[in-house]
Amino acid sequence: MPVPLGDEPIMATTFFTEVVDDSNTAHGQVSLAVDTSDTPWLAYTTPSGDVMLARRGETEWQRERLPSEPAADDDYRIGLGIDEGFNPHVAYQSRATDRLIYGVREAQWSFEEVPTSAGLFPDRIRFPSMTVNLGVFSEPPFKNRPHFAYQSGLSLWHATKAPPKTDPSKPAIWKKNVHVVDSTNAAEKGWYPTLTFDHRDETLRIAYFDDLTPAGQSLRRLRVATMIPGTDFVGQPDTWNVQVLHGDQVIGEHSAMGHSITGESIVSYYERKGLTLNICIFGNFPESPAIETVTSDVDNSDVHSACGVGPPSQICVVYGSGGRLRFARRTGIGTFSVEDVEAGGAWSDMRFDSVGTAHVAHIAAGTLRYGVADTSDSDRSVPE
Repeated sequence: MPVPLGDEPIMATTFFTEVVDDSNTAHGQVSLAVDTSDTPWLAYTTPSGDVMLARRGETEWQRERLPSEPAADDDYRIGLGIDEGFNPHVAYQSRATDRLIYGVREAQWSFEEVPTSAGLFPDRIRFPSMTVNLGVFSEPPFKNRPHFAYQSGLSLWHATKAPPKTDPSKPAIWKKNVHVVDSTNAAEKGWYPTLTFDHRDETLRIAYFDDLTPAGQSLRRLRVATMIPGTDFVGQPDTWNVQVLHGDQVIGEHSAMGHSITGESIVSYYERKGLTLNICIFGNFPESPAIETVTSDVDNSDVHSACGVGPPSQICVVYGSGGRLRFARRTGIGTFSVEDVEAGGAWSDMRFDSVGTAHVAHIAAGTLRYGVADTSDSDRSVPE
């Protein structure tokens, strides 16, 4: 199979958790990021839509309310990325205008509306998502750039702010860096996109759903768009290779994506039609794409999961169900060990750091919580 699994028994996971914000005003839209020093950061909102940012200090969490307009009260995460200079980048949909707001803090915070229509002027968007490309293989002018995916005009779009490829010494701009990825036709494109850069070769992928509602039914297919970089020369723009990963007309929502060091990609998503939490594994292997059910024990319609690959090459997923945060590890083809972490589970998110530690975050009754998972305890087996 694409992600090798050892024959050793799966051991219980030890979690160390703590409170980030106990003000009872943590409302949702949680995003977790881990910077290059393995320090965790969290973005989230209050009930009024204020965007909050928290960073783990040596002894406590440092929190701030961003000097920006409120975020839309919707089911989109606040986009969060930390560049190599430890500058936080955020993105979200404006509550007042439905436009895409982007902010970065260097010496101080600066915010702007992203010109989401061809890089010329801002327009209403849905389903915003953001990542920051640290640019392992990129030239310095193209490192640490924000990348966005969103739906506009019923199509999937990609945007970034970067200098011209033909003259990297020029300032970063939006113009010529905002393009349609997958155009609407019989189906809408761009529902619940998530975008990431592959660890190995810096390939940008966007996983998302289309929607067949115009045909009379609310049915969706899981798709992935892979960027094929071009140049600024005429006739050589960036292009996108689009594939259907799950074409059985699911009602998929809230996708999240991760990658393995061996090149496979993983997408987790809630499947409303079957009331299951699924993963799709795809890459260069004969069975690709492989759809597996993590659990059918999902008791609500607002499941935000996150996935990743931890050591030793093991797919992990976090999600909320039954008022609890759950942590699942893939133990074999189509089989998962699910552990109960603690009360909460709303807006759960997860990232692995440079040494393979899993960082998790979620909301429990208005309290924002964070934890790390220690999978090295080999003396205790997972209970039946």
